Amino acid sequence: MLAMIVPLLLAAAAPSAGDRVELETRVVEIFQSYRGPPNAVAAWDNPIYSAEVAALIARWKAVMPQDEVDALNDGDWLCQCQDWDGDGFQATIVSMAMSDEDTAVAELSVELGFGGPDSIRGEQVTFRREQGVWTIDEIVAEAFPNGLKQALRDTIAEDEALAAGKPG
Repeated sequence: MLAMIVPLLLAAAAPSAGDRVELETRVVEIFQSYRGPPNAVAAWDNPIYSAEVAALIARWKAVMPQDEVDALNDGDWLCQCQDWDGDGFQATIVSMAMSDEDTAVAELSVELGFGGPDSIRGEQVTFRREQGVWTIDEIVAEAFPNGLKQALRDTIAEDEALAAGKPG
């Protein structure tokens, strides 16, 4: 039994001081555009994603309906919202753990700035270090209960079916 517990504890180690500073800085960079008026750049157009997620985004954008809303293009992926108050917006790291030297999982609390419990979103973000930069490799949240990557795969299939005239 002890042999099974030790690997599990090691798998969820705290980040080193250097990694923690890098990850905290990256979270601030990623959410900085929410402080102030809404930004015209969609979350999926920011270069903040891992190579795997970026490839899925490129595939999704290639099949996305041009004049219709699909399952992913009607809200912001990072704040899990359509609107926010830039004066009160805040993303806070609740906890962070390393699953390996290049993968960190952060629990975030995102306050949209309106006050009250309906203004708070929780999400789990997996960061992957690629070429020395921390990138978003997964988001699990109310809008993506099975993760952003699965939502992208599902929406790509739905959009392809729609384009082919088949029910999604």
